[in-house]
Amino acid sequence: MKTVVNTFKLPVLLLCTGVLVSACDSIMDVPSLEDDPATEQPIDAMDPDPVGNDPDPAGNDPDPAGNDPDPAGNDPDPAGNDPDPAGNDPDRVNNDPNAEVPDESDERELDIPAEDDLSGVFPPSSSDISDNMAIYDADGYAQTDVIRIDLITRTRSGTCVEDDQSGCTLADVLSDIDSRDSFKVDIPVHFRATDYADDGLFSNAELRQRGGGARFAEQKSFRLKIEDKDQLWRGERHLQLNKHPFDNSRIRNKLSFDLMSDIDNLPSFRTQFVHLWIDDGQGPVDQGLYTHAERGDRRYLERHGLDTDARLYKANFFRFRPSDLSTLLIDDEGEPINEKLFESVLEVQAGDDHKNLVNMLRDLNDPDVSFDSVMSQYFNENNVLTWIAVNLLLGQQDITRHNFFLYNPEDSKKFYFIPWDYDLAFLKHEFPPSELTNEALKLRLDYGYAVVRENIFLRNYYRRPGAHQKILEAVEELRDTHLNDATIRDRITVLSEASAPIASAQPDIQFNQTRGFGSFELAEAVTFNHDALMNSFGIPLPPTLEEPVLEDEVWRFDWSSAHDVTGGDLTYELQVSTGHEFLADQIVFRASGIEATGDAIRYSVEKERFNSGTHYVRLFARSVNEPDKYWQVSDNDEVIIDGDIQYGLISFDVN
Repeated sequence: MKTVVNTFKLPVLLLCTGVLVSACDSIMDVPSLEDDPATEQPIDAMDPDPVGNDPDPAGNDPDPAGNDPDPAGNDPDPAGNDPDPAGNDPDRVNNDPNAEVPDESDERELDIPAEDDLSGVFPPSSSDISDNMAIYDADGYAQTDVIRIDLITRTRSGTCVEDDQSGCTLADVLSDIDSRDSFKVDIPVHFRATDYADDGLFSNAELRQRGGGARFAEQKSFRLKIEDKDQLWRGERHLQLNKHPFDNSRIRNKLSFDLMSDIDNLPSFRTQFVHLWIDDGQGPVDQGLYTHAERGDRRYLERHGLDTDARLYKANFFRFRPSDLSTLLIDDEGEPINEKLFESVLEVQAGDDHKNLVNMLRDLNDPDVSFDSVMSQYFNENNVLTWIAVNLLLGQQDITRHNFFLYNPEDSKKFYFIPWDYDLAFLKHEFPPSELTNEALKLRLDYGYAVVRENIFLRNYYRRPGAHQKILEAVEELRDTHLNDATIRDRITVLSEASAPIASAQPDIQFNQTRGFGSFELAEAVTFNHDALMNSFGIPLPPTLEEPVLEDEVWRFDWSSAHDVTGGDLTYELQVSTGHEFLADQIVFRASGIEATGDAIRYSVEKERFNSGTHYVRLFARSVNEPDKYWQVSDNDEVIIDGDIQYGLISFDVN
């Protein structure tokens, strides 16, 4: 690792103070380049991006009540302490900014078994994962139609508490909107479906509400569990009936899984449109259109021809971070020490002995182990590359901490990604505006490759040499085959014809008035994302600025490097201000064109250049070729000022 040290000298860089306001008139609330005495480059006027659209057509957090939709609820790392129970500190990401990171030549290589050549796009590998493609045509799934499901509640009024649910009713199920508490309201029902004959029993299943943020919508989603383990529906014991209240098309999830069912190296899930009716004592009441998605569990593994003795995890709040080790604590047998805490991060759907998981996390976050070694030992490149390419094309931008499964076969160290929850997919990668408002900075941090910046695995994968080119090649292959415009439009037509008669009638129509059903906007989103990936993904992964440190009468500013996944060179711009708005008359220091190599950069400014009081520092990484278009603000720990999260800045006090 190389550390770049620059000591500020007054004659070298422009000092913006009240005395030199006229020299700082160009420093406004827009990003621009300043004369850099080190490079003799002139100031370039900002050319605002003509696109400037909101990259999130679905809006913000889909939770209209403003609550966290994360089923786990809390950040598992409130303290940020050493997560390594063995006493080794695996956290080299955001802790000590001065820690020396070994050069590539010093990194420890893992003991890697022989593997097939992975050069090129999707070449066969001995560790490739395969799905049972026939499963998508079995048990009635081949027909793209809508099946009818009838439920009759078998409840009585009375007590409805966690220890005694004998008196719980359908109203109690509908009122269970807190996904984070331990009280899950279950009621007995009688289940009958188009392809599940009436068994004559008084009750044969249990019904509860499901989902995270979706619980706050007026229309609820449900989980149905059949009581008899032998009398299954299509080989499944659980029916997951998803209302998808934030998807006006009501087809995004099914469309995504249907498309992925034809793609190699990426197991999918079976889905089925359902017309649900519930009789709560006054006769059957139409509940409208639902989509069933099969449950990821041991039966899923069996149906899809996967290892039934494998470990299968559903990500709840998992970012491959060192802090995850503090919650994924296991005993000598590999069992969770605190199961509830463990599953707040990764929900165990199948298997035991989680030592492979912990070992993978430790190696991934060990600065002495190269990421290439971790990839070769613990992951399959074809699976990873396919998952990434599909997500980028389908506009699935919410994979940083959840919306995926991890599959680890019993006698293997390999972990495979299995996609999950695409009801908010088909978002467009809209290029963010070139502004410095807090909202615009957040949009920039959430654009393109940077949207997964908090996920250690993906961030490291994107930093591999040639990653962008390999992703482009994978995307081109998918566009030529299973994700081309014609295929997507054909599936949209079929799904729309099946779903629209129900989704466009009561009770659903009152919640679906803003967009037509089966809109080809979904197909257009894939085309848009393909073009964006090829032409406008040059916004870098952000640098991470550390807390400023005063040392030997010098303020030391340290940061970890940014990275342009598309391969461009970067420089840095550092600004210090007396106000968090960084207005022209507040900025007291600015240095641009800072060149640096290596993972850690240091810039030093003499203490005497700052007056006493609270100051704010922010950092930008800029493309050398198009600095006014392709730039990124730093991604720091959360800073809240006047109740609002402020992006890209850190405050520090000067005495």
